[in-house]
Amino acid sequence: MDKDERVHLVVWGWHSVQPGTLSWTFPSARAALAAAHTMKNAVRWAIVRGHEILDLETARATGAVLVEQAG
Repeated sequence: MDKDERVHLVVWGWHSVQPGTLSWTFPSARAALAAAHTMKNAVRWAIVRGHEILDLETARATGAVLVEQAG
């Protein structure tokens, strides 16, 4: 897995079940996007560039958010 292509999928909004904020590392944005679409109860999520987790405000400000679903 190339470190430069890795992304994090961060889910913080859920329909029905509310497990809180969860995140996973994926080898690519495409893989993370497929996972986000598979989780039917995830309604607020973002795919963030890089292998280190940033807070979402910082990620947005630095352009690290590749895709975001606001609900």
